[in-house]
Amino acid sequence: MNREEIIALAIECGDDWYSTLPADQEFLIRFAGLIATAEREACKDLWEAQRLTDRQISDYIEAAVAAEREECAKVCDERELANLYGVKECAAAIRARGNR
Repeated sequence: MNREEIIALAIECGDDWYSTLPADQEFLIRFAGLIATAEREACKDLWEAQRLTDRQISDYIEAAVAAEREECAKVCDERELANLYGVKECAAAIRARGNR
């Protein structure tokens, strides 16, 4: 994921990116990058450790994406408790992406 894709996703989730503090923007960029890297490594490790069928790999990836989506939404939920603007909508938008 590149910076532009992350910004587009943040905006899609309801973030007013251009009014967001620079430190929060950088946090979101780093957070998204770490999640993407962790998922790529997890998939690579699983593939190397096991000889899975295409269907098993697809099921694993689907479950991993859903789990990461929920973890991202939980981060937004936690930030909502701190009364930060727009995070409730962010969490709802992240969860809704799984229903496409």
